[in-house]
Amino acid sequence: MGALRERAKELNCLYRVDEILTRDDLPPDELFHRVLETMVPGWQYPDVTQPVLEVAGHVHRLPGFRETPWVQRAPIRVQGDDVGSLSVYYTAVRPPADEGPFLKEERQLLNAVAERVAFYVTRRELAEARTTRGKSGRRSGDAKWRVIVDFLKRTDPRLLEWVTRKMLNHLRWKGVPEAEGLMPGPPRLTEAGTAEDENRPLSRVTPGEVRPSTDKVFDLAASHLTEEEILGHIQMWISQDKVSFLIQMLEDQGTSLSEITEALERFQALGLEETELPHSVQTMLRVALLRRFFTDQIGFINTAKSVVEVSDFHHLSRHLLSPPRSHGRLGGKSAGLFLAQRVVEESAEYGDVLSGVRVPKTWYIASDAVLAFVRYNNLDDIYDQKYLDVEQVRQQYPHVVQVFKSAEFPAELKKGLAAALDDLGDRPLIVRSSSLLEDRTGSAFSGKYKSLFLANQGSKPERMRALQDAVAEVYASIFAPDPIEYRAERNLLDVHEEMGIMIQEVVGQRVGRYFLPAYSGVGLSHNEFRWSPRIKREDGLLRLVPGLGTRAVDRLSDDYSVLLAPRQPGLRANATLAETLRYAPKHVDVIDLEANGFATVSVDALLREYGNEIPQIRKIVSLVEHDHLRRPTGLAIDFEEEEAVVTFAGLAGDSPFIAQLATLLDVLSERLGMPVDIEFASDGEHLYLLQCRPQYDPGSAMAVAIPRDLPEDRVLFSAHRHISNGAAPELTHIVYVDPDRYAALPDRSALLDVGRAVGRLNKMLPRRRFILMGPGRWGSRGDIHLGVAVTYADINNAAVLAEVARQKESYVPDLSFGTHFFQDLVEAEIRYLPLYPDEEGNLFREDFFLDAHNLLPYMLPEFEHIADTLRVIDVTAEADGRILRVLMNGDQDEAVGYLSDAEDPELR
Repeated sequence: MGALRERAKELNCLYRVDEILTRDDLPPDELFHRVLETMVPGWQYPDVTQPVLEVAGHVHRLPGFRETPWVQRAPIRVQGDDVGSLSVYYTAVRPPADEGPFLKEERQLLNAVAERVAFYVTRRELAEARTTRGKSGRRSGDAKWRVIVDFLKRTDPRLLEWVTRKMLNHLRWKGVPEAEGLMPGPPRLTEAGTAEDENRPLSRVTPGEVRPSTDKVFDLAASHLTEEEILGHIQMWISQDKVSFLIQMLEDQGTSLSEITEALERFQALGLEETELPHSVQTMLRVALLRRFFTDQIGFINTAKSVVEVSDFHHLSRHLLSPPRSHGRLGGKSAGLFLAQRVVEESAEYGDVLSGVRVPKTWYIASDAVLAFVRYNNLDDIYDQKYLDVEQVRQQYPHVVQVFKSAEFPAELKKGLAAALDDLGDRPLIVRSSSLLEDRTGSAFSGKYKSLFLANQGSKPERMRALQDAVAEVYASIFAPDPIEYRAERNLLDVHEEMGIMIQEVVGQRVGRYFLPAYSGVGLSHNEFRWSPRIKREDGLLRLVPGLGTRAVDRLSDDYSVLLAPRQPGLRANATLAETLRYAPKHVDVIDLEANGFATVSVDALLREYGNEIPQIRKIVSLVEHDHLRRPTGLAIDFEEEEAVVTFAGLAGDSPFIAQLATLLDVLSERLGMPVDIEFASDGEHLYLLQCRPQYDPGSAMAVAIPRDLPEDRVLFSAHRHISNGAAPELTHIVYVDPDRYAALPDRSALLDVGRAVGRLNKMLPRRRFILMGPGRWGSRGDIHLGVAVTYADINNAAVLAEVARQKESYVPDLSFGTHFFQDLVEAEIRYLPLYPDEEGNLFREDFFLDAHNLLPYMLPEFEHIADTLRVIDVTAEADGRILRVLMNGDQDEAVGYLSDAEDPELR
């Protein structure tokens, strides 16, 4: 820890020196005095440290100075000439170190400060030279650029030679014919008078021939360019030379993140505007920084390089935690949010709509910190986990989580987390995964890794323990069964996995004992679930919930989100009062500040207790009045007397929110060149962007013609509601969960066995040749009576996922519409199909599913006790060699599953 404190002191010293030396408003004496004062705390023993600066014959020292034998000294070198020195004396004996009593790091710090003082002296001399020439009354032809050239001749021949080459190349690019004659080292001619053959080495020229003549080049420039052009180019090239240290840092693959951070601080301290640099240098710096902090993906870089600036990375680096000598990155989720934020900020033409869009305050942990964590705790063997069978992974994962949560963090990461916590204060936080593989086109890893909310209340040690615990649990989620299965499916299992972390403030405000946003949700550029024929795919989709957005991202238990098409907000998914009441959100996820944790409360209870304190509550709820809904009026709502329901009618009707979301989706989709999937939240005043990733665009999901002459005895099911596009033409097996018998299972253990058996069958049946059919919501995690409890790893080989809603008396169970696996299903091109067997006009051959021979006892004898509930049907054996075809036409809102001859040319 002592060494870390010393490094922090040294960096702080250097940053403050940079800030002082850019102060053009200070006279040199005062400026140098401040530099010396700043140096004192940068050394190991500040109580006996006395710095002295001698430059251009003037000596600058602090009061009480006395010379001693214990001294470090560095020259002040201006363009190769020593013009002074910078010294540090110890005024008392101190223990021996690397250089007398001084550390080797203090030698590096002294040299760095001396270099910066030399640069200041050079810059000041140049400014004085300009002023002197300007007042000397010389001939008008002696322009400012000539003053600079003369000054460089005297002080920096190397820089002058480089500037001369740049000017000569510029003249050639401008098409000045005489410039070719000034090019050094002309090609040698053969006896025939032609240039030497290009396949032979060119003749070597002498060093003198390589250097172009400065006077000739600039005389030629003066006859073809204006004085302003020449001056502007010289100043631009000098600025480029000033930032050469940053260029070299980025070009060196061995440079660590901490060294890049220091170089960015130094760049910022120079006070240079990025626009002062050549466009090619600006682009090179941006591309190099994007690669270093985020990714090598060329699509991302091509988009991002036009909207980012070097200063963006300076801000980023100040909120970045990394292990020593780190070469990690920030991960996919961080990259997507960073780019989306820059796109919004650079879309000035939409400023009136998007000016209120913000991103929460965020700290980042570099991706290779997980490697430091694993090595520090001798957990390297954990990486073998990904090669185990998924059932073994599932069994061992709880143990992995506990091992990680009980492990220790390296000291430097603890210190960084403490600094982040000091900056973020006691506001609620969310610790989010940001894997290097996450949120990329074709591999979003949607919901595969943990994101954990922290109330962040209590003492600093308590909050620190909770933060470390959450980070460790997110790290452990790398080894969960779902992400491992997902990686294996995409041939990413052997790709090295690193996990970046985002530590974000939770959007919202305090409402009574709770902390929550007014509303949150998910937005999609393309709507794959259209509840009206008037809604087009490009109208997009919003899933809105009150409070935290967990229920919009992943529907839980018996709750719902409100669906809106941002381009068609008037076309509601639930048209009648009964449907609106039935499918309105019933629960709210919040941060309970008193209980210091994540909590779920009922909408009714929250409204009765704190309803009028919730921001924009009148736009969130509607009031039930007899046989209709009405918008709230008056100053306050009596939630004890009034029946309120969450509809977001006010947001959809007379709020700029929907237009803002629609514009945001359009701008991001257009600028990123792909449909996007975003997460957002509002504190009641501002809209916050929380995540932005590609929305997988299923090019093969085309509307399929539905045959009109199918024999009724060949049709196993049909549907006319909430249909998307697609086809599964050659299915050989059906996995059918009987809705009635599933509901009648005696206990939770039996219900879970159904999910476990489905997961096993998913591995055994031919990939993409079987359909899963079952009641209600596949993937239920709360009340698993509502649907089979499976994860993506249990269904990823299916071709179709069908949710069956059988009517029970007057009640029709609701479906998840694939919400639990939404992104996964679309990416994997697994078709989702909702079936309502009891609705008029729909066919459903329940007799086929119940009477067919059940293969489950033969395939999985250990699950024979649920064979009445779970049935595995070999279609070809039961239908005289026929196969099952599923055709879906979203344009007509129709789907059919029918038995077809295998050689049927339809859709082959």
